[in-house]
Amino acid sequence: MAQEPRPEEILDITGPEGETLFWHALACVAVEHAPKLQGELDELWVHYKDITDERLLSIVAALCVENAIQELLEGVGPGFTQVRDDADFTFSLKIKTARALRVIPSRILGSCDLIRQVRNEFAHHLDKKQLSHLDNKRHLRKLAAQLTGFNRAMGDGASHGEMFKALVSDVLVALRVYIQHVRRLREYLGTETFRASFKKWAEGK
Repeated sequence: MAQEPRPEEILDITGPEGETLFWHALACVAVEHAPKLQGELDELWVHYKDITDERLLSIVAALCVENAIQELLEGVGPGFTQVRDDADFTFSLKIKTARALRVIPSRILGSCDLIRQVRNEFAHHLDKKQLSHLDNKRHLRKLAAQLTGFNRAMGDGASHGEMFKALVSDVLVALRVYIQHVRRLREYLGTETFRASFKKWAEGK
């Protein structure tokens, strides 16, 4: 059975050093946000934890992830709130935008993209009702590989649905952690301390 996500579990949400602005979680931010993080994850978990229909699971889970990416983008740039409901600003484009900004490890966004692709497979094939029915078996192979990347070991008897739920949970933990990082960064960029520090740095170039 898929277990309720626990933020205290050790999940690897790092990326290659220097590849992105944040390639690992800063302990000070993670500790400060920890009490609120569990509540945020619990609220999200309620939406998909009891879903057994894998088509419905893919739709609800993808929406949870898409909303989290939207929050990440809004944390980087408040102007992204203006395109939140723009039909042209699709899930795919949100992932590409987050990737282009290079603020969080790209492999996390790769997992977001896999969740999106699985959702799309169901959306475009009415006869597909379970993950095992998907024509693109590459998606299923990626599930196990990406779970391993988060240090999430699944038992041999785990179903594709359980693996998919676990990946969604891991991705949401990673996104919620980094959302707080970009929000704190944006807050800092608006301070006089930052402006003075940047002026001193720029004058020394």
